[in-house]
Amino acid sequence: MKTIEQTTAHRIYTSDDLPCIQTEDERLAKVIAWADGHPYVWQCVCGRRSKAFGKNSSVYIGWAQRSDAPSAILERARHLYELVHGEYPYASENSIFVWRAKFTLEHFGDKEFTGGFFQQHDEKYPRSCLVLDYTASTLPDVLDRFEQWMDKYHDTTRITVDGETVRTYPRKGKRSCQTVVTSCGPNTDANSSKASAPTSKVTGSPA
Repeated sequence: MKTIEQTTAHRIYTSDDLPCIQTEDERLAKVIAWADGHPYVWQCVCGRRSKAFGKNSSVYIGWAQRSDAPSAILERARHLYELVHGEYPYASENSIFVWRAKFTLEHFGDKEFTGGFFQQHDEKYPRSCLVLDYTASTLPDVLDRFEQWMDKYHDTTRITVDGETVRTYPRKGKRSCQTVVTSCGPNTDANSSKASAPTSKVTGSPA
């Protein structure tokens, strides 16, 4: 019998910003490099300021949603990376899901950045829904983008954010509409900014 001793070298990629984030996978190494080079990626996936992509967001696989383990943090960053770089297999480049990821990173540093649960309603039932981030100044644009995405097969009467009506629509057959926007509740998470709740006036179009 022979005894053979071998020395194995491991190449470990480590985040400069979060040294606990490490991997031997080259595919994840590019995620770490991207997150280190972006001012808000690690903040976004480690905190709760972003309702769409922060900790506890349901966009992530179950085991990675709430965990502070380095592997979970890296998984959340990987998901965001794939969306932003057009590598996510279940969303096209022009989809609202890719747009949402890019929007979150673009506006994460804004003073009034927050997020909420957007929902379409017809006269009887709640319909399409999506968690989106927004600011006071971008709320009308975010509503427009949500409106483009929501289900067109229902006679939409209003859109709510966290249960508050922010846009209303006329019933089909009526000539005019009254659009009402109320203030949306602020992000009260400890990691959020202390800015006041966004309030905006927008003009809706018939569904």
